[in-house]
Amino acid sequence: MESRTKFFQRLGRSLMLPVAVLPVAAILRQPVEGTVVALADVPDAMFAQGTMGPGLAIDPAGDTVVAPAAGTELLIHIGIDTVGMEGDGFETLVKTGDHVEAGTPLIRFDPAKIRAAGLSPITPVIVLNDENATVAFS
Repeated sequence: MESRTKFFQRLGRSLMLPVAVLPVAAILRQPVEGTVVALADVPDAMFAQGTMGPGLAIDPAGDTVVAPAAGTELLIHIGIDTVGMEGDGFETLVKTGDHVEAGTPLIRFDPAKIRAAGLSPITPVIVLNDENATVAFS
């Protein structure tokens, strides 16, 4: 049987087939030690439903977030509903304008303090500039 490409070439026509947009794999350094969790398992609907974008989450065992990559727009959201803690238990290690490379420590936090406040320390890591991305940690 003649292939479609040869058939259309024989007719003197070009062939354009639709190509599915394949997700870009963002291979990132895991930004904090802990257990990797699917976004669907994050106890916040905005993250769990993928509204914020694609990504993964981490149930932290460590206390320091490092930059997982350079040149990728990411949201690393430490804990769920921790804004109400008003910075208590968090120590910023960089300032605006600092040069950050993969592995640069960004913030130190106290997971036990987050849990003691009745909150989840699960930390979503979201790709902001590509809704089709898939995320994996190295």
